Amino acid sequence: MSDPSDDRLVICLDLRHELADVMDPRALEQRFRDAMREAHVRSADVSRVLVIDTAVALVSHHAAYERLCSKSLVSTVLCLAVGPAPGPDEHVLSLPAQLRPPMAATLWIGDVRGIGWRPGQGRSLALTDTDLAADDIAGLEPLIDLLQVAEVFDETVARLGELPSAVASPALRLLVHEVPEEDLMRAQLQALDSCTSPPDDLRIGPAPGGALGVLAGYTEPEDLSVADCLPESSLLRQAHWRSVQGLSEADEGLNRLASWRGLLGLDDPAVEVVEALRGAGHALADYRDSIEQTFEWVDGRAGLNADGRDHLTQMGIQLPHVPGTRPDEVGAELRRQVTVRLERRRPLPEIVSWLRDFAGRAVPTGSAAQIERLRRICPDPLLDTLVEPPSSSGGATLVRPALWGAASALLAASGPLGTWGTVLALVLLAAGAVRAAGSVRRMPPTVVAALAGAWAVGSATGLALHTAGVPAWADAPLLVLALLAMAQSARALWTAAVRDWRAATCLSEAVTATEGLAEVLDQGVLGHWLLADVRAGASDQAKALAHLVQTVCDTLAEFAEQLGRRARPAWNATPRGGERTGESGRRGGSTFAVEYIGQAGQALQTTLAGDIEDLVAEVLSPYWHAVLRDPSSAASLPVVARTDELVHEYQRQLSRVGTTPPPPFARVPASRPDPATLVGVDLTRIVDVLLPDSRGDALQLCSPDQLRMLDRAPAAAHSFGFVPQAVQGAFWQTVEDQSDAGRGGDGSGDEGVQAGARSAARTPASVSVRLPEIVWTGSGRFAGLLRLVPLSVGAVRSVWPEETDGTGTARETASPPPVSRTPGETG
Repeated sequence: MSDPSDDRLVICLDLRHELADVMDPRALEQRFRDAMREAHVRSADVSRVLVIDTAVALVSHHAAYERLCSKSLVSTVLCLAVGPAPGPDEHVLSLPAQLRPPMAATLWIGDVRGIGWRPGQGRSLALTDTDLAADDIAGLEPLIDLLQVAEVFDETVARLGELPSAVASPALRLLVHEVPEEDLMRAQLQALDSCTSPPDDLRIGPAPGGALGVLAGYTEPEDLSVADCLPESSLLRQAHWRSVQGLSEADEGLNRLASWRGLLGLDDPAVEVVEALRGAGHALADYRDSIEQTFEWVDGRAGLNADGRDHLTQMGIQLPHVPGTRPDEVGAELRRQVTVRLERRRPLPEIVSWLRDFAGRAVPTGSAAQIERLRRICPDPLLDTLVEPPSSSGGATLVRPALWGAASALLAASGPLGTWGTVLALVLLAAGAVRAAGSVRRMPPTVVAALAGAWAVGSATGLALHTAGVPAWADAPLLVLALLAMAQSARALWTAAVRDWRAATCLSEAVTATEGLAEVLDQGVLGHWLLADVRAGASDQAKALAHLVQTVCDTLAEFAEQLGRRARPAWNATPRGGERTGESGRRGGSTFAVEYIGQAGQALQTTLAGDIEDLVAEVLSPYWHAVLRDPSSAASLPVVARTDELVHEYQRQLSRVGTTPPPPFARVPASRPDPATLVGVDLTRIVDVLLPDSRGDALQLCSPDQLRMLDRAPAAAHSFGFVPQAVQGAFWQTVEDQSDAGRGGDGSGDEGVQAGARSAARTPASVSVRLPEIVWTGSGRFAGLLRLVPLSVGAVRSVWPEETDGTGTARETASPPPVSRTPGETG
């Protein structure tokens, strides 16, 4: 199979089944286009044609070969003729005259099972036995795949052009860089499991930045404030300031009430404060109701409709565009986030979890859902308290008033008035208490008891001092101090009463409620109305993408289950006694010419997991635009069918060409590991195959009886090796290491020639091991040796159409060729 990255394709035609297509010009051209589609290329050089035919039908297909050789697209035809030569003695191979240089050449495979033989060898042959028939094409599939590598195809045709009649019998020693099929299935299952199973530490990942972070509520919009959406001229902002102003006036009234002015005023000082509190209560109620009504009318749970936008406009609310939040921009960012996670080889369940988490965070809850929050922040009892403030209980802290009362009684009793001073102190204390309470009936018993006790203690102490005698000069100061103490007692009692009343009116709670309402309003503007349409659309897009990824994940998991059921019998099967287990079950049947040398390791598993992730990206690629434009279409898209199609196409590629070539949907095919890394190729094995002592192990693809048709002289055979270009440096290093170890051959004949002019790179000077010419291939799947043994004189006959009988068979005009022997060979 040609390297998918190469623009040179080798078109393979099987005349056993495609004769009609070859004879039809349109069908033949379509066959070329189909081959390009299979290789996933839009433009390619299709001038190389590999034809598979049987030796018996070669002559009868002369018209097909004439058609191919005359087609302008075709420059080279290589015929792979399988089976014994026709005729009574089967020792003359008749070829259509069109199969001649420089345009065509022929490889004759008399027996796919082959024999162990090397040029110059006598009767000592190694007979092979497989489960294949002599003309079973299945045994040649690895050779057919090899000849579809453009570099090997060109080298084979060039070598055949140097031989008589451009016909040869190939000998093959092929190393396929691929793992055993059961190991490949196991690696696939591990890759599928890592892709479709959630990790133990399932994480959603860091919060997205940019517009997605704004939509998910992680960040606020940059360069955009509440003032841009809710200007001071808006009705809701004006209602806010009215509430703030009313509460400020009530607070100022209470401050004035707690001063000396409030205590000494003749009018009822609480009337002004009560009116201010009622005004503030009504303003706060209007503010809350306006927000509540707007939240209810403009919900935004499913985006904003025309009525909702009109209402916001009437309220003076503006909704400017937030950069990066257009539906196409949000969709592009969601796609980028998913693609980045696929490139990082994150499991599909983790990607689905992230999409669903984002969808849940982005979906607008609707401003109507905040109405209960408004009522919790500003409950009706709070508004009722402001509108109808309660009277003071007078039960505030009495320590300071009682101390000042006791001091005033003590000073008054110890002064010149004596007992009359205690009476004066009692009268003034009672007057202050009545003033603080508002009336005698509203005086709490605790206040009366506290002040009476303080007066009694102070009076008793003062009278005792008065009896003991007080200097005359202290009478006036004591009287003044007594009056001041009485005034301070009344002031302390008054201040405590006002403070108690302030707490009863819930003024501080009203201020907090106003701030809370403003915060909820700001959140509603930015979180519910400004981005209502965008958040609803982004949530739908994320849910649709999550559905697609989950569908792909489920389909891959189902495929993994089916693959596991197919693999289990192969893993549990035990080989029967005497059966060769090394090659059974391989692609292309079982022959001794082919050896699979790959091993499944971590590199292969990682690469297969990457293929699965790339497959997921390929599945999603045609649906991005449709889903992001119309998320509701996600359920109707044929995701399952497309996933199945790509999975089975991928399976066919693995079966046909192995894991080395990247799949057509690979996003970075150049990053694929070389074969030695991917499947653990042992480069020593490749070098060993090309060494002189090992080249004789190549399997000659003919039967022992057909060996007489070959030119068995050692110098007649042409050999070349083929090695993947990707391992060229490591290959020469391995050769150099073996050269230093003293390995090598005698270097005689064609088998001992170093890499020649056709090699893509010369043999390093430090290498003394004698190697055949080496063709460096773009395909990383094959390495080995191909030996072309020409047929002897008289064993090949070119036949023109007029030389055939009525059945298309060549008339017998040549005698069997003489037995060919090499010098010194007997028998």
